This record gives sequence, structure tokens and C-alpha cells, in this order.
Amino acid sequence: MYRPKLGQVVVVLLLLAVLSTAALIHLIWQRAASENVEEIVASLDAQTAGSVRNDLSSTLALVSSTAEIVRSIFFQGAIMADDEVKREFLFLSLLREQPAIAWIGFGFPDGRFFGSHATSDGSIEMVEIGAAAPGEPRPLRRDLYRPIPGDIFFEQRVKAESAYVALGAPWYRHGKESGDPVWTVTNVLPNGFEPSIVLSKRVETFGKFTGVVMVAVSLRRLSQALQALNVPARSKAFVLDENGRVLATSEPSDGVMAAHFSDFPASDAVAAAAAEAVAINRGTAFRVVMQNAALGPVFVSSSRLPFENWRLVTATPRSTFAGSIDKNIRRIAIVVLAIAGLAAVTAVAFANLLFARPLGRLAAQLRAVERFSLESVRHQPTFLAELNDFSQALNRMSVGLSAFARYMPLDVVRPLVEGSIEPKPGGELCEITVMFADLPGFTELTERLGPGVEPQLTRFLTIAVGAVHAEGGTVDKFIGDAVMAIWNAPGRQADHAARACRAAIAIREKMHEQQPVSPEHDEVRVRIGINSGTALIGNIGSAERLSYTAIGDTVNLASRLVGVAKEHGVEIVLGEATARGFGAIPLIRSLGLATVRGKAKPVAIHTIDRFDLASKGGSNGNGDDDGGDARLHAGQAFCR
Repeated sequence: MYRPKLGQVVVVLLLLAVLSTAALIHLIWQRAASENVEEIVASLDAQTAGSVRNDLSSTLALVSSTAEIVRSIFFQGAIMADDEVKREFLFLSLLREQPAIAWIGFGFPDGRFFGSHATSDGSIEMVEIGAAAPGEPRPLRRDLYRPIPGDIFFEQRVKAESAYVALGAPWYRHGKESGDPVWTVTNVLPNGFEPSIVLSKRVETFGKFTGVVMVAVSLRRLSQALQALNVPARSKAFVLDENGRVLATSEPSDGVMAAHFSDFPASDAVAAAAAEAVAINRGTAFRVVMQNAALGPVFVSSSRLPFENWRLVTATPRSTFAGSIDKNIRRIAIVVLAIAGLAAVTAVAFANLLFARPLGRLAAQLRAVERFSLESVRHQPTFLAELNDFSQALNRMSVGLSAFARYMPLDVVRPLVEGSIEPKPGGELCEITVMFADLPGFTELTERLGPGVEPQLTRFLTIAVGAVHAEGGTVDKFIGDAVMAIWNAPGRQADHAARACRAAIAIREKMHEQQPVSPEHDEVRVRIGINSGTALIGNIGSAERLSYTAIGDTVNLASRLVGVAKEHGVEIVLGEATARGFGAIPLIRSLGLATVRGKAKPVAIHTIDRFDLASKGGSNGNGDDDGGDARLHAGQAFCR
């Protein structure tokens, strides 16, 4: 299973911290910016709607008052509708004072029509359509006037024919049938196609119906009013009637005044967003955000106007206000990524310097402790206090383990440290070879020298331990001036008996190279008992205190053979099984049978007389063998 390194984890955590913080700040800032944009758009929509309402209300109020003035004058007989001169003067005067009005006219019951009209080029025309027989064209008279400062200048009179019939116009019919003012939307007026809103009022003179007065405002004039509102760039405002017809727009597409949203060209994305919003939201008042492929988010709002269920629809692309904000957001994103990259490089450097390398060295030292190679463990100073304390603690632990290894067999300590042996009471029967080596005359020497005997004892024990380890044995314990060693445990050794014999010979030779402990012990420098057989080997003791050792009759006999060596005046005594396992028959001499305390029957014993047998090599104590043994790993402390 893949396990990440600490440096990688630190880099990832740092990047996550940087990126999450940046993302959080970015989201908060973006949300605040979006809310601000929405507030700005809402505020502009409200201002636009308010301006349109005010303009429309003032215009409609002006139309209503103008219509009422004409109706009142005709109603009271101050000017008769048939009085051409006064009627023309009245209409012309009112039209000049009201530039928002496009038409002031009067329809007679016989189909005649008279009105004043403000043309798109700023001129004024007086239009009169006379009566005619059914199916006959009506005579048309047009007097053109050009306004001059303080007055108007007559330019020309045009006579022609007209097909316009006032009696059939919606404004006339509705005005005649109603006693109240009537508003209508019409596309055709006496001069031709001119979409307008028309207010008509029934006129009676002395109780007799005399005709219908009309006052019209061109929808083009309403569009001009929308354009004058200074709507934000790329935004549009639309005035719709209750049937969804587009009456006015702040920016006609391609100069064409569309009557429906479907009439706008496909390239007009703002109109398309407004049309979609109106189609989805059936109410007259709403505010939504529409997604457009060309413009992105588009704010669309609708509000009612105080006339005939009309409503004002505004469409504002978010990019109109948020373009610079979005650009800054992208810049911030690039800056954040750059900071994250710099943070990653810095994190890699610092993680490698402060964590990865020191921890790698500590891990190597821990592996050395696991192998019990304690001499390579050293304190590694680090910048971080925790890792420095860890290194010091590890160094102290290695010192403690080194001391601990001097109190227990190394082959036992190593698997304990590695964790391959559980420290609890228990053991198994195993074929082993046991050796006891004793220093002759130690008791008398102790009485004579007292504490000064320690160098002599240390010299002997050092020689014995070195010889045992040279042959791959395990020093089990020191018993006074005696050494107990075992072979074939905890590691496996096929020639364990031969190893023990070679170790005994090495001890004897080394001791004869030293000064004798006393003159009376010049010939016998050491007494060694060796026996092979089955014994219980393992952790012996209680739950609180354990000792790795071997117990059993094989061990007891090896211990008794040390005394047998003294009785026979020899230095090495072998049991029968050990002699067979040694295999070097020419070197072995039988001592016959010996009665051993604790044994019901005499046992066969042997000795090794020759002094010139050299060691043939063996284990170096770590399980490696140069003499053909079959040792198992130290972790296999018990027999199978």
C-alpha cells in the first residue's frame, strides 16, 4: 500500500490551506461583488421605471388636460367646431405649447376630420379631410407651417385626396360610445402609419352630439423618452402593453421599431433575454437573472406603469457592471495560483530541510536499533525542538539497550527488540548442547585476594564469552565464577555439539596462555562440562520477571560434569551424546563410566586431550555461518 512521505503531506496540507483560504476569500468577494452589482442594477431599474412612470404620467396628464380644454371650449360654445379659423388657431396654439403631443384633432359625425399634427422634422401641418359620398375619395387639405421664434411661418398648402375615414377609427368609435375619456392604441392616423396612444372624448354642444376630440402621443416619442433616460451601455428598456406588444424601446434594433419581441433580429441578445424572461414569468412585476449564451447573466426586471396595464421591462447584462470585477477576479485567481506555486516550492524546501531529512535520519537510526546495531546510533541535532528531543531520546534509548544487551544474550535481546518474541513465560523442548565452564581455585583465590580477585575473574569470563560467541553460542548466564552457554538455541545449528567442543578447546588454550591463578592450579586452568540432549528452552520465570534459559536433565548433567572433571583431573568432560556429535574421534578419549549425583545409573564420559585443535570457524553471533551450520533466524527462538 502506498504511504505518502511527510514532505508530500506538508506540501499538500499547505497548498490546501492556501487554496482553501484563497477560494474562501474569492467566494466571499465574488458574492459581495455580485450582491453589489444586483443592488446597482435594481437601483437603476427602479430609477428607470420611476423616470418612465413620471414621464408617462406627465405626458398622459398633459394629453388629458389638452383634450379636456378642447372639449370644454366646444361644449360651452366658446368656439364652434365648424368655425374653421378659430378652430385652427386653437389647435395650432395648443400643439405648439405641448411638444410631447403629436396630434390634436376632431372627428365630425358626418365623417369629416380636422387636426393639427407635429411632424417628425419639427414642422406643423393642419390637416382637414372633408365629407364625401360613400365609396368616393375624401378631399384632403394640408397646410404646412414652420415654427419661427415667437411665431409660425406658413409655407404651403397641399390639396389631395384621402382614404382615411374618422368614423371607422377606433378612437372615434370608442370615444363616441363612452361618456368617459377613452384611451386606445392605434397604428393608423390621418397622415398614415404612425403608432400612437390616443385619448378621445365625446363632445356635446347644447346637449347635441357634435363629434369626438382626440389627442395623440406618438409611440416614437415614448421611445425617445426611453432613450433620453441614459440607460447603461448594452442595456435596453421596453414598454409593453397588456397583450405583450412592444410599444417603445430605448434602442430600436437596426433602426426598426419592432411590434413584438419576435420581430427583433436574432443577433439582439438583450431582446432575446427579455423575451425569454417575459415568456417564463407571466406576472407583470418580476425580477430574474437569465443566462444568455452571448452575454452571460442578464438581469431582467418588469414593473407596472400607470396606464392601461402597461409595463416597463429592462434588460441589463451583468457584464455591463461586472466586466472589470470579473477581470480582477481572473487576475486574483492567477495571483493566487502563483502564490500557491511559490508556497509549494517553499513548502517542499522547508519540509525537506526541517522534516524529511531529519526524520529520514531518525528512521535509519530506528532501523539500526531494530537490528540492534546500536554502535551506529548517534544524536542528530535538528532545528525543530521536538525532533531534536526525539533524537536525544533515541540516543539515550540506544545507550540503555546497549547496557541491557550486556545482561542478556544478544540473540535473545534482538528478537525482543524486533518484536518477534513475545515476552511472556513459556518454552518448548529442543535439542541443545550445554556447556558449563568453571575457574579452578576461585574460592581459595577469593579468600586470599578479596576484592582483588575481580581482574582474574574478568579475564576468565572474557575469554569464555569470546570463545562461545566465536562458535555461535549463547551465553546464558554467569553463575559465580562459572559460565553457562548453550548452542542450537535460540538459533538453529546442526553441528551444535562440535561447536561447543571447539569453544571448550579454545577456552582451555587461551587460559593456558595466561598466568595461572595460583601455582597449585598450573596444570588445570579450567574445568568444562559439556552435554547434549533435549531440554526445555525459553522464557522461564513469572509474569513480572523472566529469564531466557534452558532447564532439564541435559542441563543438570552438563553442570555435574564440571565436578566429574575435577574428580578425574581433566579440564574437559563430554557427555556421550556430545562426543558423538563432535565427530573428531581421534581427539576424544573415553574416561569410562562415572557416577553422577542425581543419576540412577553411571554415565559414559569422555575428554579431549589434544591441545593443537584450531577453531574451524562458526557463527559470528548474528546468525551467519562460515562452518556449514544450519542456524535459523534469531527470531525463531524455539524448536518447531
